[in-house]
Amino acid sequence: MTRYAEVSRRLAGCVLLAALVAGCQSGPDATGSIDTDDYRKRHPIVVQEGEETLDLAVGHGSAGLSGTDRDRVMAFAAVARDKGTGPLVIFVPTGSSNATAASYLAGSIRKSALQTGISSQYVETRSYGVPDPRIAAPIRLSFTRIKASVPHPCGQWPDGIYTYNTNNGDAEFGCSTQANLAAMVSDPQDLLGPRASTAIPGDRRSDIIAKWIRGEKTASAADSGSQGNISSVGGGN
Repeated sequence: MTRYAEVSRRLAGCVLLAALVAGCQSGPDATGSIDTDDYRKRHPIVVQEGEETLDLAVGHGSAGLSGTDRDRVMAFAAVARDKGTGPLVIFVPTGSSNATAASYLAGSIRKSALQTGISSQYVETRSYGVPDPRIAAPIRLSFTRIKASVPHPCGQWPDGIYTYNTNNGDAEFGCSTQANLAAMVSDPQDLLGPRASTAIPGDRRSDIIAKWIRGEKTASAADSGSQGNISSVGGGN
């Protein structure tokens, strides 16, 4: 029994040693086998040139632009002036039931657009044919600009959302968020790289240095609204 116990202890020691050696052995890197789940890769934001349009309804007896339409035209023309990469084009329908009124309004639209300061060389008037003369076709304003957008429409559900068992997001996850972010970006160029630093205001810097030399406080004076006292109501005194 003594010899059997000694052999058993030796075998147990060998098994323990083998387990320790196996634990110290470095296995293959498993990082590459983990599925990536980045919605920014599935739904990337693309910066490219795109078209902006504005349609204006034209009645058969329209005698001029309404105040609302004039404001819309001027706001649209202002964006074309500041961010457009091509001319502002006024498309006027021909062959439609309201063609005469549309042709008359086109002049008013051009005049309103020029009031925003856009150059007359960048405002063009073109015509487009309407196959059905019974249709009261709109006047369309159009220009191109650099836009940020998702290159495919959202709301596509290729698979059921309950068929995923990898704890990852579904194929549609993140699309609306990316599309909304692209629509809210003021300058799409910011997505391509940071802006250059703006110059330091020289007048303000000179004023700060002069105060520092005189030993005065350089911080702005606090107004009375930034100060307050703790109320003693309910203090139990």
